[in-house]
Amino acid sequence: MAVDMAFLFRSMVLALAGLVLVAANQPIPPAVPAITVQDQHDVRCAAAFAVVATLQARGDKNALSLPPLAIRGKRYLGLVGERLATQTGLTGDAVRDLLTQAARSIGPAGAADVARSCLGELDTVVPPRPAPAAPACLAMLDIYAQVLESRDPGDPIVARLRQESAALSAAAHALLQSHGLDDAGQAAAIARERAAVRAALSGGAATLDADDFAQCRQLAAAQTR
Repeated sequence: MAVDMAFLFRSMVLALAGLVLVAANQPIPPAVPAITVQDQHDVRCAAAFAVVATLQARGDKNALSLPPLAIRGKRYLGLVGERLATQTGLTGDAVRDLLTQAARSIGPAGAADVARSCLGELDTVVPPRPAPAAPACLAMLDIYAQVLESRDPGDPIVARLRQESAALSAAAHALLQSHGLDDAGQAAAIARERAAVRAALSGGAATLDADDFAQCRQLAAAQTR
């Protein structure tokens, strides 16, 4: 039952954020039973993460100044929603209404500031995975570009991903050189990273998620500043 509830609340993220971003003039959900101050804080954080994750996907610069929240924010929201439903007896609809009210009270303009103030809780509840290093990011962005081009050669993001991958080349080779690798060793290391990305995309043991991808794009952007 717990797994089902967690999935239910994680699945709310896009609907919740979309509701705030494009339907702010719709009626406010009905009032729900009172919850503790701590629960209110957790709901506010969860709602902010959901809105920021959507803004990050849209390329909002303020939202992109925060760590990627597409995966970790969704997990946090799922855990908060599940806990509220379990401890208070609130229905899924009631918890959704709480999250929607919180998201609307924050709004797109205030979501980044609220989410930033909640990052400590996020790190405690959903610890971040180590950020991918430049060699892994170079490989990931390039392989993603290849995959997308095979599906839609005209997709403009293909060229952007290739540019971002190229921007990481110097940093990737410098890092590998600092590990004592010569030119051949560096090429072999990057080839292994490419193979790992392909394995992950084909369902292998390696794992990648949307936050890894977003972190790599942020790392590439930092190389061009």
